[in-house]
Parts: sequence; structure tokens; C-alpha cells
Amino acid sequence: MESTQLTVPAHFVNTMLTIAADRDCNVEQLLADIGVKASDIDNGTPISVLQYGELYHHIIELVQDEWFGLLSGGPVPKGAIRLLCQSIVHCKDLQHAINRAGDFFELCRGFKVKPIIEVDGDYVYFKGSKLDCVEQQEFDALIKTTSAATIRSTLSAWHGFYSWVIGKHVPIEDIYYSFSDDTNKSATDTNTKEKYRHHYGHDFIGHRFHKKYLSYPIVQNENSVEDFMRKAPYYSLIKKDPDEGLAHYVKSLLAKSIGEDFPNAIEVADFFNISVTTLYRRLGQEDCSFQQLKNESRMEAAIHYLNCPDISTTAISDLLSFENPSTFYRSFKKWTGLPPGEYRKQLLAKSSLQESV
Repeated sequence: MESTQLTVPAHFVNTMLTIAADRDCNVEQLLADIGVKASDIDNGTPISVLQYGELYHHIIELVQDEWFGLLSGGPVPKGAIRLLCQSIVHCKDLQHAINRAGDFFELCRGFKVKPIIEVDGDYVYFKGSKLDCVEQQEFDALIKTTSAATIRSTLSAWHGFYSWVIGKHVPIEDIYYSFSDDTNKSATDTNTKEKYRHHYGHDFIGHRFHKKYLSYPIVQNENSVEDFMRKAPYYSLIKKDPDEGLAHYVKSLLAKSIGEDFPNAIEVADFFNISVTTLYRRLGQEDCSFQQLKNESRMEAAIHYLNCPDISTTAISDLLSFENPSTFYRSFKKWTGLPPGEYRKQLLAKSSLQESV
């Protein structure tokens, strides 16, 4: 009996390959290594989650860049994200944390961009700004040549990050982009689904939100940093397109619950102030289901954890809230076509081979 495997849409693969090509990676070789033809991707054929996971980790190893897929200006060394987190969890409040993050970026190799904040009345602008050592002309060129997808992903990642440090979603009023809108909308477009405005063609990139959040205390600690580090790569895979509907929010909520009790459909519906019936209907309109999003969140986290040799498959089963390791074993094999132990062996073997080259 053929098993039903989860797949990843071709446009996600294309986005990753475009960024990899910009880093001088051989895209055809990357696809060949995971057994995929370039023509299949061009034709919009999805790939299995196993292949997608292999592709992601191959690129990370090749580019040696922990900030892969986000705006930086150069390769960021491994360990930078952990040090960043550890440097800000001892801050008093969000304002202090953002300022310290800016100081960290000034010192960390690879960055040419740092976060800054500018208070204007009751609101604050969170902006991407040049480092002190970077010339304005060089910074402007960097922003101009960075793809719209990378800028969107970077702003989304920063929003998720500063919401994480205070343990509360920070509602955004406006998002500012340096690039022009390619959908032929007005320069200022109000998103009725998410209740914030998109501004295109601006001289900066960033967010605008209420300044009260700057005084919110930091709730994370060094223990939660380690938990965040194990999940962070998979937060970045959850692309938040501002024009999408509810599914990516549900996916994000589920991903952030990894390591804790997974919320059920009733709890998720309550979180969004809608009924369970409405939750199912809206997800159905986006060609997905609550169970599918739950499976994808677990699968993505499992792939990441299997890349950490110090975490046993039994521990992974517990982290993903499975009833027992046997249930995790069957589910993972259904998702990827391989049992977790065999999948881990292949990953470690490939990693050892790359290190020996």
C-alpha cells in the first residue's frame, strides 16, 4: 500500500534555490543530490518533505551562513544567533533588547544591517539601518539589490523575534518596503485581513507599532534560548506572505508550541476569536486542514531535531507530544518514507562526507 507523504510546493523550493544561486551554489547539483529534476520544479511539481529537508541542510552547509535567507550583507558565522539571544535575554525591556541587538550587529562578522528604533509620538518605527562602519552608498546598494522576498522574510523574522523576547504578539500598524509593489496596487495598501498597511517605495524598511510595547519586560531566559535555537530554523521556513489568510498564522502558532502541549482545534480557534467551524471552513478555503498543519509542524520540527545527535528519538517523540515513540515512528515514516533512525543516519553520513571534503 502506497503511503501518503507530505510535500512542499515548488514555489517554496524556487525561493530557496534563488537565494542559494545568489550565494554561488550550483542549483542543478543541489537538485541532483536530492534526486529532483530542475524541469519538475519549473513545472511546479512539489517535492517530498524529505527532499526539502535535505536541500535546506545542504545549502546551510555550503554557504556556512546562519542568517541564510535573511538580509545581512555577508555570511554570518555559526553560533551568532545563540550569542545574540543570550545577550538580550538579560535586558530589562524590549527597547533595551533592540538597542543591544543593534550593538551586537555592529560587532558580529557578516552584518552590514542592524535594527534601530525611532519614537514618533505614540508610535515607534523599527527600521533596518546601516552599521556605523558602513558607507551610506554601500548600504543603499545592498538594499537595492536585495530581493523583495528576502526583505519580506527579514521583516517577518524580526517581528517574530521581538515578539518572542517579550512573550507577546506585537500588533503591527504599518510595514514599509524599499521596493515597488508588483501587484499594481496603490503605494499605500491596507490589508483588510490583517489590519495593517503596506507602504511601498519608501527610503527605509521596517515596521510601525505602538510604543507601549517598548516597555514590556523580557520574559525569555538562557534555558528558553536553547529551546528557541532548536526551533528557529523552522520558524524561518514558515513564510508569512502578508496577503495570505489564516493558515500561516495557525502554522506559526503550532510551530511555537513545539516542546509544549500542542493546542487542539478548539484552543486554536479561541486564540483567533473564531469558532471551530469557522476555523475549519477558512482553512479549507486555503486548501489545507488543521490536521495537515499540525502534521507539517511536527514533521518540520522532527527533521530539525534529528539533525541534533544529542537528542534521542524518544526525546523527540516527547517534544512533539506523541503518545509514545512507536506512534512517532509510524507517523514519521508516513511523512517522509523513512523511519526516523534511518533518516538520521543518512543526514549524519552526508554531514560527515561534506566535512571530509
